[in-house]
Amino acid sequence: MRLFIILLCFLTLLSCSKEDTKIAVLISGEGRMSKVRGFEDGLRALGVKNIKLDVYVGDNNLKKLEEKAIEVINKLDEYKLIAVGGSIEAYYLKKLKPDMKKPVVIMGGTAVKAWGLTDSMSRPTYNITGVDNLNAELMEKRMEIFHRIFPHIKKVVVFCTPQFEASKLATRITVKAGEKYGIRVVPVSVRDALDLEYVISHMKEDGFGGIIITPCFYTENFLTSYILQYANFYQVPVMCLSPEQAKGGCPVSYGSSGYEQGYQAAFIAYRLLKGEQVKDVPFEKVRNIKLVINQKALRELGIPYDPQIISLADQVLR
Repeated sequence: MRLFIILLCFLTLLSCSKEDTKIAVLISGEGRMSKVRGFEDGLRALGVKNIKLDVYVGDNNLKKLEEKAIEVINKLDEYKLIAVGGSIEAYYLKKLKPDMKKPVVIMGGTAVKAWGLTDSMSRPTYNITGVDNLNAELMEKRMEIFHRIFPHIKKVVVFCTPQFEASKLATRITVKAGEKYGIRVVPVSVRDALDLEYVISHMKEDGFGGIIITPCFYTENFLTSYILQYANFYQVPVMCLSPEQAKGGCPVSYGSSGYEQGYQAAFIAYRLLKGEQVKDVPFEKVRNIKLVINQKALRELGIPYDPQIISLADQVLR
């Protein structure tokens, strides 16, 4: 009998040691998978064992995203916490379940307070915390950099999603920054890639010289690749948000990578997994902000080599 009890205890301990750290991950589209990879790598680096991420993808469709959020909510008991790709995913969870008991970690969100996701960055509310990627706040600096590299351009387009307050905020900041540098910024809403190509193909005849990418559900998830493709074809300079976009052909980007945002968010999730309360785990500003210049893309635009400009970059892609 004693041997049986000892064996039972041993098997119980073994079972506990192999228990999965099960986390639901809700992302609006494949464009945010780099955040998921960074998040998982961060948890592994912290020694979290048996990580199991159930990833729910909204396929760049708001109705589908809401359906996926409902799926997550219906399975809350299975998860230790929920990680989300950005502010819009957290917004849908909060909208559908205002009394959320499971911790929610944003793996890089924009304009968190504008979305109504917390009343305080230092003492989070609504059981939501995470990384603030500062993408809205950085728009003024992006306009400054764009003006420095393309001083001849006086009129630009921004593609935005007008139904979301965060997109409106980023656009307002961009418009105001444009006034400071003598650049007229015109917001344009597009429904799909066909709309996008039409606008870009007619930009020059309408007097527009460039495109400024702002933080936006549609552009981040799938339109950016089309913007870069069409802008390259029609020889239109673009200012982007992240190093990944510069690697994808954007001439210049200023911001943090999705991978780094996810990696940083893992440290916040780790504290929650260890038992800390969300209200005691403040939002963190993203740490790794880089200016990346794609020299090849600049050459293709006919921009001459300028050592002073290149010296500003944290990374130069040749």
